Amino acid sequence: MQTAKNRIIETSRRDFKVNKLLFVITNLVLFMNFIMQMSIRKFITHYIESETNYYEGYAIAYVCIAAIALCAVFTVFTLFRELFSKPHADLAYSLPVGAKERFFSKLLTLLKLHILPVIFWNIIQFIAILLTTDITLNMLARYSAVFMFLQLSTSLFVILAVLLCMICCGRLAEMLYTAVIITACEVALPACIHYSTINPYTVQYLYDLENFFNYCPVWSALPAKLMDLGYSTNLLLLLIGSTIFSALLITLLYFLYKKRDGKDTGKPFVFSAYREIILILAVVTVTTYVLSDTSNLILLPSLFLSYLLVRILSSNRKLTIVRFVKWVGIFAVYMIVIFGVNILAYFCDGFTGKINGSRLSDANRVCVMNSTSDGVTFHYLSDTLSKDEAMQIIYIYNKALDTRKKSFADYIDHFKPHEISPNSVGVAIDVYTSKDDHTNLDFIDVSFEVTNAEVDNVTEKLKSLSFVEPEQIYEQKSRDY
Repeated sequence: MQTAKNRIIETSRRDFKVNKLLFVITNLVLFMNFIMQMSIRKFITHYIESETNYYEGYAIAYVCIAAIALCAVFTVFTLFRELFSKPHADLAYSLPVGAKERFFSKLLTLLKLHILPVIFWNIIQFIAILLTTDITLNMLARYSAVFMFLQLSTSLFVILAVLLCMICCGRLAEMLYTAVIITACEVALPACIHYSTINPYTVQYLYDLENFFNYCPVWSALPAKLMDLGYSTNLLLLLIGSTIFSALLITLLYFLYKKRDGKDTGKPFVFSAYREIILILAVVTVTTYVLSDTSNLILLPSLFLSYLLVRILSSNRKLTIVRFVKWVGIFAVYMIVIFGVNILAYFCDGFTGKINGSRLSDANRVCVMNSTSDGVTFHYLSDTLSKDEAMQIIYIYNKALDTRKKSFADYIDHFKPHEISPNSVGVAIDVYTSKDDHTNLDFIDVSFEVTNAEVDNVTEKLKSLSFVEPEQIYEQKSRDY
């Protein structure tokens, strides 16, 4: 009697024979990708150790990686047809095969049809470039590894999103639009949250946070976006981590897959919790996008109508007034929570607090600029300052921050289009490695609005500092003509 392992291998072998056409199509796409990459090798003549952010053909690479990922989507839909096709479901669930054997035999077939060809063609490309150029092995290996894991991480993320939707939905329409929602939200949501809840209210230049949002596409359907950031070891490690994480989650989908019954095929949603998650993701993403750019306010009514449409079409019960009012109430709760968090962020300075000087070094160059409605601009550009001296300047600006009065009316006014107030104070600090080495360790850039009197107060406090010399001060007054 065959073991479960042998049955999985045997089933996968039969599935591979049945779906050989997918294998041929995937390899043709990968071959075309290979030809395209070998034909745009201008990067080899320009790509040097000191220039890691240059790649001549990354625009074409976007298209190639998208085509490879699309092959993965078709492969998943073909292998897991019993999740949306009633005839295939009746056949699959009538056979004396358990969920474990069905699921992992299909994953093994997916590995053969898609993942192994991707690895194979990237190895071929690595060897071809190695034999035809004199680029250093270290640089070539890093470039090739980044490019391979860009393809693998994209494919695995797309496979994860599509397979999750197929397992949690029993109808093709829901599988398609929920897969689009998950992918779009995962790509857009981090940036939407940043530009709606953190960036408008913070007084700190969050260098690490900016990097975080720059690298968010690593675990998404759009990691190729990072190709214009270069081919650093850090990026390679992030892509490897993304690939492993997606592969792990795909494997863990087995626990959802085994809970499905053949009778679930044809239902809009197999798990009601999944529908709620999809709706929450969509509502949060669109609403935070609108909060980041209020010119798109028209999207909120459209979001509400789409939300109700999904509720109505996916409901297995008769629509009643009570049920409709309940759905409207749930949507209202979503809105209250999202706007509540946004208001809280406004009163908490984007949850970042005051200007943080913990990363100052013993070599800091400070530039300040304070402007008033009277047309007076105060400039101060320092030589290299010690940590204690730079902290004295930060303390002055933190005290100015405390003078700002916040109110709900001011929060509402924040969303109205208006000219920037001329009364503002700002400071920019370059944090260097040392007095002799001006390599940037960090950068703080702060600017916020205060009253005219507070601008004058900040300026006078800066002038009173012992290390602010007269020749370092520049004041400009407006002239009347």
